[in-house]
Parts: sequence; structure tokens; C-alpha cells
Amino acid sequence: MTTRWGKYLHVTRVARRTPPAHLVGGALALVAVAGLASAVVQRPHAVPSALVRPVAGAPADRPAVVPRSAAATTPRTTTPTTTRPPTSTLPAGARPTAQPPVPVAPLGALRTPDLLLAVQTPLTGSQLQALHAVKGLQDLAVLDTGVVRVSGRPVHVVGVDPSQFRAFTPRETASSDLLWQAVARGELVSTYALSRSRKLPLGGTIPVAGATTVPERLGAVAVFGVPSADLVVDRAVAASFGVAPGGGALVAAPGRDLQALQSDVRAVVGPAVSLTVLRPAVVTPYKVADTAPPVSGKPRNYRDLYIASAHYCPGLSWKVLAAIGQVESNHGRNAGTSSAGALGPMQFLPSTWAFAGVDGDGDGKADIMNPFDAVPSAALYLCRAGAGQGGQALYDAVFSYNHADWYVRLVLGLAEQYK
Repeated sequence: MTTRWGKYLHVTRVARRTPPAHLVGGALALVAVAGLASAVVQRPHAVPSALVRPVAGAPADRPAVVPRSAAATTPRTTTPTTTRPPTSTLPAGARPTAQPPVPVAPLGALRTPDLLLAVQTPLTGSQLQALHAVKGLQDLAVLDTGVVRVSGRPVHVVGVDPSQFRAFTPRETASSDLLWQAVARGELVSTYALSRSRKLPLGGTIPVAGATTVPERLGAVAVFGVPSADLVVDRAVAASFGVAPGGGALVAAPGRDLQALQSDVRAVVGPAVSLTVLRPAVVTPYKVADTAPPVSGKPRNYRDLYIASAHYCPGLSWKVLAAIGQVESNHGRNAGTSSAGALGPMQFLPSTWAFAGVDGDGDGKADIMNPFDAVPSAALYLCRAGAGQGGQALYDAVFSYNHADWYVRLVLGLAEQYK
């Protein structure tokens, strides 16, 4: 770790980390499945590193403020103590039993949920039929929602049809056939935050107390991006816990005006329905002027860029983006290719950028090296993983950015110091 003084402020440069081998694969760090020799987890991307200096192409503005104690709080990362989810809880010397594949429909088109419905009384067949007929509706996934107890404390559980629900989750979660086969076999899938906070062993048997206490195998951990989805199970398993069917639904209607969509849903389900908006924000490009000075409103340094980009994810603090930016590339100062192949100010893997990159400055292309594209893309990526929900969901979202508990603690600790 080295320390330098930038033009505006004191910056702590964090050594680029080479992720341990078990964190590098072909997908993002959103899924870990029990029984695999190498879980499907990888460092998805990192972030920009230059709160401290103006963004290229923008004039210098007021100093960007970084934590005064950053140097004291940023540990050496040359030998990180990475937390890896256990792949088995079998006794020493025992061999894991191969789990038979269970038929699950192959992943088709991904669905980005616009609304989460929650109702007091289960949705009826006629209501579901009417919802399917709502103008502009692309798809709908029925959820059986309830509360069970794990380790003596309440946990929100969601019963799903794995073939249907998978399309509504982030791409890396949706594309894991092994994960959804685990759900179809009747196993539990938890969020990372729940698995960590309750110390649930991946591959172990977890007593779940609902109507009765049922021991179930924890088959995987993943990011779902859906509020109150701590445990995801098959609908039949949810019924065995005493969870009533049809307590909620996810709705995707991407071409529809959001207010009109909410009005139509209330007309079908009734005014008492609770609606949570999940639709991602639409990126409004920063207009880049061909001549100086740039048009009013374009961020002039990384601090302003983090603040502007956080608006794309209501509930996400710009300080989290800034902390990730400091750890990953020192706010754009170290935007070259990492040992894992990530690059740019937000350190995206090119394979991730292919679907997550957005055009943030209106120049007609999404450039992995352009901070005006990379920072909004990072905000939207975190948001899709649930960052805007805060609390445990924020932990999961940052964990999905780099699959290590030490990393999440570092980022959230630094975020608290920004002013």
C-alpha cells in the first residue's frame, strides 16, 4: 500500500489484488453451489479510482473529499483472508453423494422485474388471469411468501417455480442450472448475507421451523435482487413450511408507463395491494460538449460522478460507489487490466461489460474505459443485485461485486468515512 498526495487531496492507493483461484471462473460472483469442486463464483468487476482528480474531459471543480483515516483503515491486501463458502459439511474422509439432475426448464429470455406485488389474501386464478391480460405485460412470476424460523430467528421465505422464477433474477444467478436443480430437488437456497449471519453451512442440513420443523439441505447461496427473499425454495417445500400460496408476484412490463402499470395492477388485485417498484432507473446521458466548457450538469470530478450515478439506484449511497472506486482503481488512477482480466475505472470483466455496460455520456457507445459509462454501469449492476434495499441486501450486492467477506467489510467501512 502506498500513499500519495493528489492535486486536491490525500489518497491512499490500495495494492491491486489477485483473486484467489477459487474466486476466478467464467461467471460473476453471484452463485455458489454445494458439492462443486469449484463454485461458480468469480470476481465480476472492480471500480474507478479517482475521486481525487477531475474526470478526463471535464474541468477541475471543487476538491473531492476522501476519508481522513483511509490510510489507517485500508489493510494490506497482498495476503487477504478470503472467506470461501464451504463446499461440504460431510465428515472427514467421506465422499459427497452425487445429486441426480432434476428437470428444470432451460433459461429463456431474462426478465427485469418492474413491480413486486404483496397481498394479504392469496391471488386467485381469476386475478392471475387478469394480471396476464394487463396491457404491456411481458411476464409474471407467482411467489408464495411467508416467514419461517432459522436458528431461532425469523427469516423471509419465498416459494417459487424454479423454471419460471429464474428468469427474474440477475443473469449469473439465472444461468446456473445447478442452482435451480437444487431448488427443484427441494433444497434451500439462501442469500449470502443470511448464510453468513446465521453461519449456515453450504451443503449442511438446516432445521427450518414453520408449521412444523423440517430439516432441509442448503444447496446453494446466491443473489436474487428481490426484497424479502432470504430463502428461496420450491413451492411444494414452502407449502410444507405452512406458507400460503400466491402471496405475491413479480411483474415485468418494460414498455409500460410505471404509474399506469401500477394503476392497472391495483384495478385487478384491489387497492390494498402493496407494490414495490423494482424497475431500474433509465440512464440519462451526460451531454458532452465538443468545445470547452462542457454543458452545465456534467460531473467534473469523480466525487460528483459517484453522486450523480447513485441516483440511478434509489437507496444506494454514493459513498458505497466511492469506496469501491477507492479500493479497486484509486478513482481511475489504476484502470489497467488486472490479473483476472478486469479493466477500466470500474474494473469490469469484458464478459460482464457485454451485458452490464451502459452509455452514460451519450456518445453512442458504452466504453469500459470511460468513467462516464463505467460508474453508472456499476451503480446499475449493484442495484440489480439489491443494493438499493440497504442492510443485508446491500451486503449481498457488494459481495456480488467481489466474492469475499473481507472485501465487503473493507468497502462498507470506507463508505462510512466519506463526507
